[in-house]
Amino acid sequence: MRTRPKSTVLRAAVVLIVLAALVMSGCGDGTGDGLAVGDEAPDFALPEASGATISLDDYAGGPALLYFHMADG
Repeated sequence: MRTRPKSTVLRAAVVLIVLAALVMSGCGDGTGDGLAVGDEAPDFALPEASGATISLDDYAGGPALLYFHMADG
């Protein structure tokens, strides 16, 4: 099996993150009132891979990175 160089995988990941951010910036309730730079993000909760629910509030005061991927099966 051929493996890809880490730099190629990293570049692909960065491109996907940027594309996801662009897509998400267009999402909303249709009013056009999204978050501006410096706005505080609203709290939300999502299931993690293990099935536990985590919320943005769990990371209050620190950085948070969301990573979305397709689930297996």
